[in-house]
Amino acid sequence: MLGSKFLPVLWSLGFYLATATSQQDCPVTDLSIIAHDGDEELTPDLVTLYVTGKPSDKAVLYLTDVYGIQLLQNRLLADSFGRAGYFVVAPDLFNGTPSTLDLNEMSRSQLESFLAAATPEETDALISTGVDYLRNVQNITRIATTGYCFGGRYAFRWLSEEKGLKVGFAAHPSNLQDSEISAITGAVGVAAADADGMMPPERRSQIEALLLNTTQAYTLSLYGSVSHGFGVRANISDPRQKFGKEQAFFQAVRWFDTWL
Repeated sequence: MLGSKFLPVLWSLGFYLATATSQQDCPVTDLSIIAHDGDEELTPDLVTLYVTGKPSDKAVLYLTDVYGIQLLQNRLLADSFGRAGYFVVAPDLFNGTPSTLDLNEMSRSQLESFLAAATPEETDALISTGVDYLRNVQNITRIATTGYCFGGRYAFRWLSEEKGLKVGFAAHPSNLQDSEISAITGAVGVAAADADGMMPPERRSQIEALLLNTTQAYTLSLYGSVSHGFGVRANISDPRQKFGKEQAFFQAVRWFDTWL
């Protein structure tokens, strides 16, 4: 099994943390730091934060897709950032009730209902739990944020001057608003899929133009033969998808290593 063993810990303020420890530090070019499968278990109704990695002076705030921290692939990817040398916190963005459908699979009414329940204000409040834990409990000030699909939008939001994080990465972000791109005050990297109905070519061009106007450091990489969700839920039996997922992970780690 590539995953780590997890030890539940009760934080003094009542947040249940699932923790994982890494046994070794590996260079970011080492594919062995990426976990693709495992059999870890946690209790969604009790979990507010998923915490992984060894103590460090730098952290990754991991913002999930709509499947939340309950999805094994999300926890394994968070573990991979831990193996790359970061202390990692992933807030439960959906209070134990993640979606069973991806955003691009929902009907219009389902999408409207989902987004009405998971508003930016409510989601930011949940994310702030993770940021507060990193800053005030772990005393970590060097915090990068990485987000996938739904979480990708919030990786951008937390790069605003108001939110205060300085380095971010987003893979196939969805529902990202122009104003949220223009408001960033830190370096941001983006991984895009060539087959993504939520970020078609014209939208990618718009995002690039907006990033250029921010004057912040940025990169946008386009991955071929992959679709929306590849950064987390790639079919690793397909070598093209497996490469895309792994390379997007390395893209994020190298971005954080450079700018955090």
